[in-house]
Amino acid sequence: MRITFVHGAAVVAGSALAAGLCLVAPSAQASAIPAPAGADPAPAAGAASYLAAQRQANDILRTTWGQGPGEFYDDYGLTIDAGFALDAVGGQAAALTAMTNALVASSSSYYNDFSGTGAAAKLSAFLQSQGRSGALVDDLVAAVEAHIEAVDTDYLGRLVDADDPATEWDDDFNSPLTQAFAVATLHDAGSSLAASALAFDLRQQCAAGFFREAFSPKADTEQGCTDDAPTGGSIDVTGLTVLMLQDQKAAPAVSASITKALDWLVSQQGADGSFNGGNANSTGVAGWALGVGGRTAAAAKAAQWLRGQQLVNAGSCVAYAAKDDGAVALDAAALVKARSGPLGAVDTSVNTRATTQALPALLWAPGGSAAGATTLTGPADFVKAGSTQSVGVSGAPGNTLCVTVGSTSSRVVLDAAGTATIAVAMPKKTADVTVSAVDAGGETDSVTVAGLAKATFRLKGRTSVHLGAKLTVKVTGLAPRESAVVTFLGKKVKKQANAKGVVKVKLKATRLGTSKIKVKGEFRGRKGVRAVTVTR
Repeated sequence: MRITFVHGAAVVAGSALAAGLCLVAPSAQASAIPAPAGADPAPAAGAASYLAAQRQANDILRTTWGQGPGEFYDDYGLTIDAGFALDAVGGQAAALTAMTNALVASSSSYYNDFSGTGAAAKLSAFLQSQGRSGALVDDLVAAVEAHIEAVDTDYLGRLVDADDPATEWDDDFNSPLTQAFAVATLHDAGSSLAASALAFDLRQQCAAGFFREAFSPKADTEQGCTDDAPTGGSIDVTGLTVLMLQDQKAAPAVSASITKALDWLVSQQGADGSFNGGNANSTGVAGWALGVGGRTAAAAKAAQWLRGQQLVNAGSCVAYAAKDDGAVALDAAALVKARSGPLGAVDTSVNTRATTQALPALLWAPGGSAAGATTLTGPADFVKAGSTQSVGVSGAPGNTLCVTVGSTSSRVVLDAAGTATIAVAMPKKTADVTVSAVDAGGETDSVTVAGLAKATFRLKGRTSVHLGAKLTVKVTGLAPRESAVVTFLGKKVKKQANAKGVVKVKLKATRLGTSKIKVKGEFRGRKGVRAVTVTR
């Protein structure tokens, strides 16, 4: 079964929505993926909080497909997807337990006579990943075993549902996707049919490395992928198969298959890091597979793109409704739409589905110098009042910041290199301008730019002095730490003003007559002068 989301509607090809077979997690994972070195944890944490909040009162996620009353359903398959994702990233244990309990309680609503055995495979794989056992899991695994072909040698090990001759369509909606769930659950249950199911699954991999989207017709004698395979490669099926085979990768055949699949996924990644032309669903599952498969550079590129699709509010820069904060938008159009105000139920469903697949991939979101640290760099010296200065920002690529210049805040998204440049218009008078930044994870930094306008300094001290004597001159009106050059009788003394903007210098009278003591500050126009008479 495939579900393709169009903005505002769900177009379903195949059976009814019951199975909802669209995402997987590493088989029998049951623990969070360790944080990759140098990654920023904030994007995944934000997406996990959003996803956990999408539960209804019964702890099941809902999909809304229309605007009319009743045009929604409890989406058990999506709830499993969310459970796998929350399990992968950690931090939402209470929500995960509640969702798992709800799935157990409503299992007959998900897998039944009308759903197809793929639902039993998916649910049992998830429950086993959560350490659940007992009669329900046993029954679900038994249902999968009962639908694994054990006689016909052409498709030995294939997950098969019987066709109803009374219907116009083929009632067997199984595919390499549902086969992957069956492989995982049978392996985890220690089934005697696990080996044949795995063998048939590996036959669905084509020479290029991808796993195809659909099985061959049952009448075909060739049930594996051939050069003239009727269906092409699928990012989603390939990615999820890699994930579901993780706990069997010690077997040489499985390890070789995973390597080929990862190579193909890397070859399909866009220059911007996305897959399938900028689709968060495909990019999420591919990025997740690449990450757990050790292709961390490609996983980081995918996570960086996904981070750019995340609806993030930082500090006082609120671009999205609070209820949408943390969600990952399906594509570019969904991202634009989210900026227009709170998302409706249909668009929320679309983005929630995208978030379930994107969430684990966000674990590989690149961090800054200290995993998400944001650093502001401005002019180290004084600048001229009225000038325009630049403050550099560095941090996690794709990170959303709220940057405040003086009293004005704006939303800034760091580029692929994790940088941005902020223009700072300095006041025309002597003044400091503070630039600060905060991201959604609370990482902050600030820098102060000091601007100096024209000024006349005051010089205090004796107006006459004997030849050869020394006089002390006090200069006021400088900025704290401003450098000043005092010139008298051809000699220069450079000193830095103290915290009160004062400089004191001692000068020696070496020539008779009246001469000027001149003071120059950091810039032209910042000066002072005083006449002193030298006598015998």
